[in-house]
Amino acid sequence: HLTQVKGVITMRPNLGYLDKSDKRAKIEGRLTDPDDPEPEPKLEAVTVKFSKGEAEKQRKEKSYQSIKSKEQEEPWINLRFNQMKSARGQDERQNLICDDMDKKLQVDTQPKQYLNKLK
Repeated sequence: HLTQVKGVITMRPNLGYLDKSDKRAKIEGRLTDPDDPEPEPKLEAVTVKFSKGEAEKQRKEKSYQSIKSKEQEEPWINLRFNQMKSARGQDERQNLICDDMDKKLQVDTQPKQYLNKLK
């Protein structure tokens, strides 16, 4: 449903009663104005020291040499890439498909027991 707008009236609220209650509260000492500046606490200089062992250890872990040595220590397995349409690729893909789709599996455990075995 659409209605055509023919004019706009701007209404300004009259909140003078709030000012009166704020003045009364200030006089009674119940209210502190959030706009009034609060006395700032005295600032003190603080010296912070870090353990050299931690900083040194973190710097060594992030260094280029340590990252390279970790890469060298990681065991790698050489693989051979087979194109999707190649005979070898098609043979490997066939190994991923179940041979006997009509075979029904017998599960002797209840669902909760099965989930507990997975933990």
